[in-house]
Amino acid sequence: MGLVYNWWSWYSRLAFPGSRREAITSRPLLLSAIGRSTKHAGQTHLFLTPMHAAQKKVERGIENIRRGLRIVRETAEQFLEHQPWDLLVSYIVAQITRSPWSPPGTFPALTGP
Repeated sequence: MGLVYNWWSWYSRLAFPGSRREAITSRPLLLSAIGRSTKHAGQTHLFLTPMHAAQKKVERGIENIRRGLRIVRETAEQFLEHQPWDLLVSYIVAQITRSPWSPPGTFPALTGP
């Protein structure tokens, strides 16, 4: 149970990095969508329709999740020695701390002149 709770905490922080949300409030918010999956040309697409009253907030959270998973997936292809979950957690921590994200073992991006 503890592992599932911890992964849900990471998932909800990926959706809403600026705030800490309890599972009792974040689950209804993020799990209240109707989904449809389509497959074409070897790709699977998932379409979600939020059914929660706070639809705009849910859409922003889902967009954050989509962006984070896409960035980590593209990065994981380049860094095969790292586990994708490790990259995802380091990305989420960078979002929470509002710091630039660079995969482990790379040089961080320079900021400023």
